[in-house]
Amino acid sequence: MPRKCEVCGVATKKTCIGCSRTAYCSTKCQKQHWFSHILECEKPGREVTTADRLVATTMTNDIAIDSATMTDYGFYKITSTADRDSIVSVYTEIIRVFGIRAPALHKWRTEGRLHAEMVRIYREAGRTESDANFQWLLQHAPLFSPDPSQTVSYIHELSMGFQRQTWIHIGGSPTDSSDDIVKAQQPWSEDRKRCFDFYSLVFSSGGPMVDISDVWTQFGFCVFEDQAAFPLRNLYRSLIHTCTFNEFCDAYSTSSLIALMDRKNLKVSRRHVPSDLETVLSESPHKIQDVWYLKTFAIFDEARVPTTDVLIPFGFLNCADNAAMTQLRLFYGRLFKEYKIAPPKLQDAANHDQLYEYVMNIPNLNISKVEKHYLRRVLKTQNRLRAMALDFLP
Repeated sequence: MPRKCEVCGVATKKTCIGCSRTAYCSTKCQKQHWFSHILECEKPGREVTTADRLVATTMTNDIAIDSATMTDYGFYKITSTADRDSIVSVYTEIIRVFGIRAPALHKWRTEGRLHAEMVRIYREAGRTESDANFQWLLQHAPLFSPDPSQTVSYIHELSMGFQRQTWIHIGGSPTDSSDDIVKAQQPWSEDRKRCFDFYSLVFSSGGPMVDISDVWTQFGFCVFEDQAAFPLRNLYRSLIHTCTFNEFCDAYSTSSLIALMDRKNLKVSRRHVPSDLETVLSESPHKIQDVWYLKTFAIFDEARVPTTDVLIPFGFLNCADNAAMTQLRLFYGRLFKEYKIAPPKLQDAANHDQLYEYVMNIPNLNISKVEKHYLRRVLKTQNRLRAMALDFLP
């Protein structure tokens, strides 16, 4: 049955040879969409790098920039809104206007000549130093330094700055040193320390990035399919400015952050956040269902593999190798993003060893015979019993 080309919408039977899933009517359309599809293709043919993520982020508003990309391409060294706007403008021109693609950017960065090559591109394009973006680029060479120690040091200093901001916000003395702050936190519970770190993340960027997977999940960001999650970041920003730190910590520890939001007149703001937030926060931090960690792993964070007890109920133990595991991860990612399945229903299916039956009953599910055979093998097994057996191991 013909499907519609991902780019132009023309009916076609052709698909990407890497995943045999995404439809394209021509090589031209496939090349046009490759900057985005490479992040999801099961067999892209080469390593996917942070440069690919930078290009995809620049070319579309649907993909939020991740922390590894921010580190590699200078964003974490930015200290002002004006500079952040400028670095975005520079990369936008480099990628969209001058047509530089991910392999070149990756090579320049790893060889330590990213800044020099970007300057060369501007000069060859006929830009002069009177051009605002080019002038900014010439004046900010250290932002593109390949020295990892410089980046780590900068990030540490920036992190300490936001921790100090948090300390003062919750009533600490502005004259306290970093050592004083650390010493004062020693008798705190783990929950209270987690809330303090979360406050620091809210002050810095509105909340965690997905690579801090526990915080991402425990504070409900896992209900989103994109890293931006602006409605929730705005909601938390409003909350921490209208409640005390003690109120926030108590609500977090007792799974009652939703009730705290409502008491602080933020119920209307909650309407802009997926309803699943209430489900997650009613379980957080100590009884969160495994499916929320699976969702984060499947959509975003292939580098941070969940613990075995999370993976077993969802069939990953039946994968013969890393390639099969990647295939299953990407399939779950499709279920969450394209088919908008309800995570609690997937969890219930896993709990009752009905994963294969649940998946096959998803309306309009588009899979090949080969993929169906693969799913039968990895999903139609005694995953729940395997997980229970793991619980009894010493």
